[in-house]
Amino acid sequence: MILLALILQAVPLPDCGDGSDLEIAECYSAAYARADAELNQLWPGVLAAARKADQGFTPTPRRDKASAVKDLLAAQRAWVGFRDAQCAAEADYAQGGSLENIIVGRCLTDMTRERIAKLEDIQSGYEEK
Repeated sequence: MILLALILQAVPLPDCGDGSDLEIAECYSAAYARADAELNQLWPGVLAAARKADQGFTPTPRRDKASAVKDLLAAQRAWVGFRDAQCAAEADYAQGGSLENIIVGRCLTDMTRERIAKLEDIQSGYEEK
């Protein structure tokens, strides 16, 4: 968790606080697009590390078959659903107003940055084996 906190501190969040609601929403939209592109660039390496971990799997009393790829895919699918639901819930009080786009954009950016850090941590765990 300390590594995650350090990584999140090292990635500057956009300063989208000044300007009209439209300008702020566009700023967060651009920041989310950059974070999403970074996550999509990272994903193949994480998946490859999971595949390699599965190839080197040795059964234990607790686990009889490799599941790194299966578990990673399930976690990522669940995270996407959670991210979308969480950001919608955070923005619900804005009820379709211009503030809703700002809240959703900021939430998507923040959660994607956090996910990038978590996936990097997962990948390094696979690679340490």
